[in-house]
Amino acid sequence: MESPARELVHALKYQGWEGVGRFMGEEMARRAVAPIREAAFVVPVPTSSRNVRRRGYNQAQVIAAALAEALEIPLLPCLERRRQVGTQTTLNPAQRRANVSGAFVLAGPSRDAVEGQRLALVDDVYTTGATVLAAVQALAPGRPASVFAYAFARTIPISMGPRPDEDLDLPIR
Repeated sequence: MESPARELVHALKYQGWEGVGRFMGEEMARRAVAPIREAAFVVPVPTSSRNVRRRGYNQAQVIAAALAEALEIPLLPCLERRRQVGTQTTLNPAQRRANVSGAFVLAGPSRDAVEGQRLALVDDVYTTGATVLAAVQALAPGRPASVFAYAFARTIPISMGPRPDEDLDLPIR
């Protein structure tokens, strides 16, 4: 059975339902904790230009824009994606890290904007942390004070999932 979060992410990424991303960002704003609410900028994780051409939008930027608007925090799309080799969905954690290593770069004029600032880095799904790590490494030359990752959904690796006899009660963050 599909989870509602998975269905929303798939509608946004694969079915062209851009409005779902706005809903996701608004819900994230409603549930945002202090470090996100106190961020100086909301930074979307960039996707590949191929995905933008196919979808017509960057799903993380749609979510981030709605979050930024709801929290009245400026949106700062300061990261650029240098490259992407295929999809992450079928890769194991080590392959995911290798796939996104060096994939992002901080856009030149944004260096001064992020220096000393608290940033909310926004993506649609958090799986292994490989994308977040690569994005934080790309932001590092700008010397932000802190970077807080915030995603609409997260996946739970099978090895970390509940045993069949356990109930799973996770808060949505």
